[in-house]
Amino acid sequence: MPIHVYVFLLVVCLLLCLAPLWRHGWLHFQPCSTRGGAQRSTLHRLLKPRCPDDCPACRLASPAPSALVPAPVCPWREVKSRRGAPKRIDTQGYACPNPQCRYFGITEAHLHALVGDGKHGRAEQIQTFRCQACRTTLSARRNTPLYRLKTPSQQVAVVLSALAEGLDLSAAERVFGFRQATMTRWLTRAGGHAHTLHERIFCHLHLPHLQLDELRTRLRCAKQILWLWLVIDPRTKILPVLQLGPRTQHMAHTVIHVLRESLVPDCLPLFTSDGLNLYFYALTAHFGQWLQVGRRGRKVKQWQVAPGLIYGQVKKSYQRRRLVGVSHVMRLGAPSDLKVVLQGLGFSGRLNTAFIERVNLTVRHGVSALARRTWATAQQSPHLLAHLEWWRAYYHFVRPHESLRVRLVQPRERGGKRLAQRYRQRTPAMAAGRTHRKWTAREVLSCPLPPVSA
Repeated sequence: MPIHVYVFLLVVCLLLCLAPLWRHGWLHFQPCSTRGGAQRSTLHRLLKPRCPDDCPACRLASPAPSALVPAPVCPWREVKSRRGAPKRIDTQGYACPNPQCRYFGITEAHLHALVGDGKHGRAEQIQTFRCQACRTTLSARRNTPLYRLKTPSQQVAVVLSALAEGLDLSAAERVFGFRQATMTRWLTRAGGHAHTLHERIFCHLHLPHLQLDELRTRLRCAKQILWLWLVIDPRTKILPVLQLGPRTQHMAHTVIHVLRESLVPDCLPLFTSDGLNLYFYALTAHFGQWLQVGRRGRKVKQWQVAPGLIYGQVKKSYQRRRLVGVSHVMRLGAPSDLKVVLQGLGFSGRLNTAFIERVNLTVRHGVSALARRTWATAQQSPHLLAHLEWWRAYYHFVRPHESLRVRLVQPRERGGKRLAQRYRQRTPAMAAGRTHRKWTAREVLSCPLPPVSA
């Protein structure tokens, strides 16, 4: 028998074997993509919602115990003698550091017993306070990054402002003359202080629209890739969540868990992100409620995702590192509902992630370790996280945002040949209603954050 007959029979047998697989849909044949980009199927894989039991942070969080109402503290002005000089130094925000004192941790000036007790310091004059109830003295720099630093606070603020504007440590050493180890220590202190400041100020937020994304980075001497997880409010431009870690489901649960704790209980934002499905599982596990469902004669708890939760994804297709297509996927809710909510907030109504993509560029310009093709990569992840936390405080309180400015009804004359001021500059913290004015870097570093009394 000729050889071509054997080849023909072999091909026929192969086709007969592949026919059942193709009939059951196990094989998918796609045409080759052209230069303009091939038309892909619009069908997307359905995702299964999760519950709080899938979040490690929710499993570890114990139910809040019944809060014990502390005994009311009598204001010191009602206890002390009426004789003596009146109080002239403002003590609002400071607290007695003595745990045995009944005014420990109380920062209200009309309650605690703090008064001015002179000044100390050689490089600059630092205010000293004294508690009249227990006679304990404390410095105005206690519980701040400037505590027990010999360098003047203005110089520290200038250096940290430069680091938040994109200057790397090696260049700052040449410009300011301080050692890198010294500036790293300042940055670590400022980062921890900024983290506590955000936890106390940016809480109980009501944010109707949020965009989520992650930024890729790496350390200098490590092959492990780190991701910067960010969440932005497009209206006020605040960043309620900033986390650094791997691109895993555990990290996605951590980001959404921290976000959920910073919002008011009845807040249900509209979410948009890229095509990362980890967000869907984290969102469905944190925005919902437990219901008692009868099953086989007994009641069991069943997690139900919030009916009004809206979540859309912007999926981008790349070919040879070039963008060839963009598709919009509604994971939760309907496109019409998303359009109505966005238009009600003053946006165009189109599903997008433009604001979070723009803040990614702002972060890369503000933190030198995140710049592309740079020699200023961070050596350790805690130092990078501290730098990011300090940059976020600088971004929220110090640096005005151009899109948040408000036109003045009456232009304000500034004297001389300068033009009249037509706009009032605002920072993201001002737009969110957390402060009424723009802070300086020195004021952020000097803001006291005493431990909260139990």
